Parts: sequence; structure tokens; C-alpha cells
Amino acid sequence: MDSNNQTLPESKDRKVIENGFTWIPMDKRKSKFGGPMTPRKAELRHPLLWLARDGNELYFVNSSDETLDLVTAGTGGFQSVDDNCINVSTVNKYEYKNVKPNDAVKVEEFDGFYDLDYVLQVSIQVKSNNLGNIEIFSPSKKGGIGEAILIWDTMENGKNVWIKNCK
Repeated sequence: MDSNNQTLPESKDRKVIENGFTWIPMDKRKSKFGGPMTPRKAELRHPLLWLARDGNELYFVNSSDETLDLVTAGTGGFQSVDDNCINVSTVNKYEYKNVKPNDAVKVEEFDGFYDLDYVLQVSIQVKSNNLGNIEIFSPSKKGGIGEAILIWDTMENGKNVWIKNCK
């Protein structure tokens, strides 16, 4: 390819699902075999913002009562091979404006085969009246992220979630 004729990266395949995901506390879920889960303490909190996975697609779910002005998301991570480390990150980010309550927006798509060797993490920037301008970093996981609570209704971070205020 001629270095003067570089192609631009393709834009992300944006997707919005209305009322598509319902969070169920762990103490109320069924096991993958159909029976009850092992007994655990009841969860009294509810997620405001969380991640849900549907097949290879990862969605950011707005379970708050407010419309989020802006949501942008990108992914980064690494793969270690022997003594070497390879960094990866998205070129184009997903971007959504006016994300309504109970809407889920697609923030990443993982490959069930090729991504298995990568440790990946999603970063999501949210702008709203109540939350301000924040950047949320999901837990990192090999092969891609699954369901994760980002912020609880008590304004606590989810497990292994890091949040920073942006100016």
C-alpha cells in the first residue's frame, strides 16, 4: 500500500437496545444447571450503570433515572507472549448522545476465539447532570469483559472498577 493513500478505520457499528436487560441480584439467580445458586447474602443495592453481555457484544446499561448527555467507550489491553507484551487499543470509539434510562448501548464486540489470549478492559466516559463528567474503567478480564456493575445506587464503585472525574 502506498503510504500516501492510507485508509481510514471503519466507524463502529452502533446499537441501542431499549429495555433489553434486567439486572437480577446473585441471590435470586438460577445456576447454569437450572437449580438455585449457592446461598449468599441478599444484595440491597441496585446498579445505576452496569455492563451486560449478549453473545460477543458488550452493552453499557443506563439503569439510572436520568438521560446521559454523552457516553463514549473504547477498549484497551495487552497480550503476553513468552517474555514479550503486546499492547492493544481501539482506534475508533463508540459514541452515543442522550442515552435514556433503561437503554443499553453497544460499547464493544469481542471475538470468542481471537480475543481469548488478551486481557481487556473497557473505558467509558459519561457526561450527565447528576454524575458530572466521569471516566469509568471496567475490571480487566482475559478474553473480554462480561457482566459488571460500574456504579451502584449508593454511588459506590463496582468491584474492581475505577472511576475518575474529568474536567
